[in-house]
Amino acid sequence: MYDVIVVGAGPTGSHIASRLAQWGYKVAVLERKQTIGGKVCCSGIISRECHESFRLSNDIVLREASSAKFFVPSGRYLRLKKDTVQAYVVDRSAFDIALARRAQEAGAEYFLRAMVTDVLPAKDGCQVEADCLGKKQVFQARAVVIACGFGSNLPEHLGMGTIADFIFGAQTEVNTQLDEVEIYFDQKVAPGGFAWLIPTSNGRGLVGLLSRRNAYPLLEGLLSKFIAEGKIRPTEFKIRQKVLPLGTLRRTYGNRVLVAGEAAGQVKATTGGGIYFGLLCADLAVNTLRRAFLADDLSPRQLSAYQREWQRKIGPDLRIGNAARRLYDKISQTQMERLFDIIKTCKIDEQMLEREDFFFDFHGRLILKVLRQPKLLFALATPKLLFPIGGIAALWLNLKNESGLGRSYRS
Repeated sequence: MYDVIVVGAGPTGSHIASRLAQWGYKVAVLERKQTIGGKVCCSGIISRECHESFRLSNDIVLREASSAKFFVPSGRYLRLKKDTVQAYVVDRSAFDIALARRAQEAGAEYFLRAMVTDVLPAKDGCQVEADCLGKKQVFQARAVVIACGFGSNLPEHLGMGTIADFIFGAQTEVNTQLDEVEIYFDQKVAPGGFAWLIPTSNGRGLVGLLSRRNAYPLLEGLLSKFIAEGKIRPTEFKIRQKVLPLGTLRRTYGNRVLVAGEAAGQVKATTGGGIYFGLLCADLAVNTLRRAFLADDLSPRQLSAYQREWQRKIGPDLRIGNAARRLYDKISQTQMERLFDIIKTCKIDEQMLEREDFFFDFHGRLILKVLRQPKLLFALATPKLLFPIGGIAALWLNLKNESGLGRSYRS
């Protein structure tokens, strides 16, 4: 009998396991893959705040980033740069391994090649059924945390709903001599999303994109374009794909069960990034479970505090990000170029960088301030875009009244 079984050994799952084990709870982590880490479809960019807040080792850092170029379809770009490091490009495999090692050193047990097939909550505990090396194995725990990424049917089976909206991602490693992050906004290159070229280390880099359509052929086209432009060198590319949620589960708690990370939809709709939000929600899940154990009450009513807390912490950003994405889906290439001209002419980019409340991870405040620029609103004011703009305005008023977004919703 374990106190907690964590399903999934990604960053969110391992951080939960580590925190609980440090508090003296008996924890097991069930991971369907045969190794921790491995190659994943992830840019590996985390903020300085994320790196410092969760005491991550410098050994996993491949590159520091204080600037980036943002391209529009014509090839013109904005270059945003600050004097201090804003982000780190990390080795995602080493990152996952480091968090898992931290959890194991605290006492958590890891079971690899353990594909969880069912979670059965009961009055006195949870039964977790898993396929371990081709054989059915049953684990027992007082509580379960599902942190196995997007696409699992476990939350639906437990009555927590599903996430119907999603976006496709694809990425590959390349040879490049570039030394600055490049982001591309082009509806032909990445419909409904964006593309990136991220230098890592030793002449290597990552090229990837997010798109509403099948990302694999789009990435092949982008690679050919970059080769022709001399940004990357021809080689054999191994493309990896992923599907990311846009939106959250209706409910992230149940009888003796919590859901965290990508499995819960705790992902930034603006970038598809889930590491920082997942780690923040992992801490909230741990705190909720500790209180529940102390009260000897793992009922849905007791665990519902988790959902209230993460919605208070990151909910405003998630809602604004999803509204902004719906707006971005409808922006044409011409409008994108017009927005670029307005931003350059009015020096909006410089104004944003000078603000003390410019945060790498929390995009909601930035989105709202940009959309409150009269010239930008005028450029977007077409019949097709009036509805999403109105939705963002209504969301702003609602959040300002309910959660103090106008002051500070990060506390």
